[in-house]
Amino acid sequence: MKNNWDFLKKFTHARIALGRVGNAVPTQELLKFRLAHSIARDSVWNELDEKQIATQAILIQSQCSSKKEFLVNPDKGRKLSPQSKKELKNWINQEQSPDCVLVLADGLSARALHENANAFLKEFVQDIKQSGLSLGPLVIARYARVALGDEVAEVLRARSVIMLIGERPGLASADSLSVYFTYEPKLGRKDSERNCISNIHQRGFSPESGAKMASYLVNLSLKMKLSGVALKVEYPTEYQRILPR
Repeated sequence: MKNNWDFLKKFTHARIALGRVGNAVPTQELLKFRLAHSIARDSVWNELDEKQIATQAILIQSQCSSKKEFLVNPDKGRKLSPQSKKELKNWINQEQSPDCVLVLADGLSARALHENANAFLKEFVQDIKQSGLSLGPLVIARYARVALGDEVAEVLRARSVIMLIGERPGLASADSLSVYFTYEPKLGRKDSERNCISNIHQRGFSPESGAKMASYLVNLSLKMKLSGVALKVEYPTEYQRILPR
């Protein structure tokens, strides 16, 4: 018998209209669920391989020394290790502060970075250069939480920061990225002072589309000198075709 919710499947990755056998879901659906759960767990524990992302970047690390410490002690993932802070200071431009610095971070899914970061990076750098803004050195961060980007940008004296970070894996997607943007980043910034673009992956919001929205956000924010809930973002008509549906 056909499930009346079947037509809704094309609109979502959520597990709906699975059917049932007696009081349980069909065996095939149960196996799919267990596989998705295993993939999500593996994504959380996978280590970052920076060689899959970029050849020229500053490699830094939070105060966490292992994946386990990163998972059980989130606060350490929000702060730079002393060695990483020292490394970043060697890159400070004494004559000019960059308009934006891009940080690629593993977060809770290094896999998301491995599979989507390069496509995002190519589009974003191209758009920023075309807009006439300056980019600081590319930074790749290990064992990083979102707030780590604020400290990175503060050390580099950047006017803003784009943090591209692996999202917490779900049962529908284990390779999804998010963009977090902060104007005038510094230690202690609140979540309400950041803007977010989420669900960036090949089956969701494409990395190229996410990059275009991120570059538009950077330009708008630097013009308005705002970010977070105070910044009302209305994307122009030509951007409507890339918005997630």
